[in-house]
Amino acid sequence: MNLAAIDLNVLVALDAILSEASVTRAAARIGRSQPATSHALNRARELFGDPLLVRMRGALQLTPRARGLAPRIRHALSALASTMETQGSFRAADVDSVTIGATDYVGFVLLPHLIKALQREAPNTSVRVRTIEGRDALEPVAAGLVDVALGTFPYVPAGLRAEALFDEQFVCLLRKGHPRRGARLSIDQYARLGHVLVTSPWDGRGPVDDALERLGRHRKIAAYVPHFLVAPGIVAETDLVLTTGRRIAEQLAAPLGLAMLPAPIKLAPFVVRMVWHPRSEDESVGKWLRAVVRAAAAALPVPSRKLSPPRRRSQR
Repeated sequence: MNLAAIDLNVLVALDAILSEASVTRAAARIGRSQPATSHALNRARELFGDPLLVRMRGALQLTPRARGLAPRIRHALSALASTMETQGSFRAADVDSVTIGATDYVGFVLLPHLIKALQREAPNTSVRVRTIEGRDALEPVAAGLVDVALGTFPYVPAGLRAEALFDEQFVCLLRKGHPRRGARLSIDQYARLGHVLVTSPWDGRGPVDDALERLGRHRKIAAYVPHFLVAPGIVAETDLVLTTGRRIAEQLAAPLGLAMLPAPIKLAPFVVRMVWHPRSEDESVGKWLRAVVRAAAAALPVPSRKLSPPRRRSQR
């Protein structure tokens, strides 16, 4: 291929198109008209001999060739940008956009503080948030579709970088008029209650199930839901119990009329991590974004009040 015949603007547009899977959103992202962006896509199709984007089930989907090209083009453009930078020339105010992948839990807890910090340092930067969940949550990182991913990732594939941001303690939520309301739950009471489990896929287990199994008990999952923000609303209208992270519980307990109790079984805190691809390890934008994420996580409010530890023995 004759590199001299390649228009760099086509690759810039293609990077945005593959990231957004939308010509309209890509045009807005790079500040070009939609017809010009569509023209760039047509030129890229000719250049690579592939349709790159095809319409399936009413939405545009990346072809296998496009999925392979996306991280390479992103890396090539990032490397070129780094080459053009002079030492000390990076300015956060010049960053056009950043893309963050986040689970709904971390989005609720951390993103308000993170976006506030980004707005303060780079008010002209567009922050794009992409929901990530399930076993394939980190694929957008590997594919170069997000700059960082934020969530509780039990497994981080080899080749990606990961850093712990903060720990989260488990607590229980019940409606305040619940028949089992009180200062605490016994293990037996807890096991007999119906539970809401936030999980994907539907047949998932949680750390609570493992802890109960070690005690020779099990619980009934009355409702499986895919999002953390759905579960507290269900608890507010039922006699079910939810075991969830403390920070989200503290924010939603009072508005929904819920009581927050210590978990009656020993549960290790879960860890919220930041994950990124090593291709951005030395890039100025990547370094800056990760530093802002770290600072926002470190500045999260400390849980407001101390909860009693779980009882060692159950009441019968």
